[in-house]
Amino acid sequence: MNDALVLAHGAFHGPWCWQPTIEYLEAKGVRCVAVDLNRGGLEADRDALQQTVDGLRAEEHRVHAIGHSLGCCSVAALDPTTLATAILLAGPVANHPDLPDDRNMIAKGFLENLQPQADGRAILPRDFARDAFYHRCTDEQAEAALDQLRPTFVYGTGPADPPFWEQLPVTYVACTDDRAVRSDYQLAVAERLPFSAILDWDHSPMLGQAAALADAVLEAMGRSD
Repeated sequence: MNDALVLAHGAFHGPWCWQPTIEYLEAKGVRCVAVDLNRGGLEADRDALQQTVDGLRAEEHRVHAIGHSLGCCSVAALDPTTLATAILLAGPVANHPDLPDDRNMIAKGFLENLQPQADGRAILPRDFARDAFYHRCTDEQAEAALDQLRPTFVYGTGPADPPFWEQLPVTYVACTDDRAVRSDYQLAVAERLPFSAILDWDHSPMLGQAAALADAVLEAMGRSD
């Protein structure tokens, strides 16, 4: 049975942000499908991911999923019985007595800089987004990404009963120099979940540290039963 990975991007982004990491993973024989989200909220995004997971399973793939930032919410809402493993990258994990409160995870100034749009989405100013998401990336990487950002529906995590991470191998990947999701929150989650990886990078290792992230993903996928 071949491995496939479903990738969920974070707020303001799209499937394009995964491409550097996908190149490394596909070179290792992993089929990758990055799903276009921003469909109206958690339920709609989760449904789009689940349809992709189910389609790959129908093709007899062993399916794994990764969510980045806001994408962690929809990955954690997937049916755990349809996944071999899951990876949560630099994002929220549903409130649970064993975990830090995700209501305190957003970096200072982030919410204050959100600019509401008429359709209910929100966007960040370009200069703020540059510093929040890509301050360790090259100028070329950052400018290319900034050109593709779009307004996003912003939402929170769903319920965690029973906890997602107790139903299959879940690896939390924390970024130690993140200016969007507080690094202290990420490191606290990484300490409490059964599996974790630490990257010394900003909020966007899928762009600036693609090889290191791909290695972490492959190690996490190897934890499947």
